[in-house]
Amino acid sequence: MNELNEVEMRLWNMWKGSFKRIFGRVVKEMSEFTGLSEGDFGVLDRLVQFGNGKLRQQELAESMDWDKSRLSHHLTRMEKRGLVLRKPLDTDRGVQVIITSAGKSALDEALPIVAKAIRKHFLDQLTDQDIESITKLAERTK
Repeated sequence: MNELNEVEMRLWNMWKGSFKRIFGRVVKEMSEFTGLSEGDFGVLDRLVQFGNGKLRQQELAESMDWDKSRLSHHLTRMEKRGLVLRKPLDTDRGVQVIITSAGKSALDEALPIVAKAIRKHFLDQLTDQDIESITKLAERTK
């Protein structure tokens, strides 16, 4: 059966709405306190988490599920603000994205704010059973 019944559609819309509200609140608090956008945070966090401060631009795009053009435009704006640098790689046609000290400071300032917002708007709302259920669902739908 390809169609959703009313209950299934309501469940789907509740799930999407809940995620969007929680995610939006976390991003709003981060942005208000740090001036970073969701994309800025994603770039800076991935550079540190996956690349020890630097990644090939293509790897960064793939990790964010962004196309090359979107990432390139975003990195241009971040470069103008002094958060990242881009350097051509000597060995091939790739480009390396490097977090600057200003970018690292901005990320370090944002991380506790993001953690606090995630705790307040998501984790503190959950029971142990909720956490177990969400974990199982996430593992099943990878």
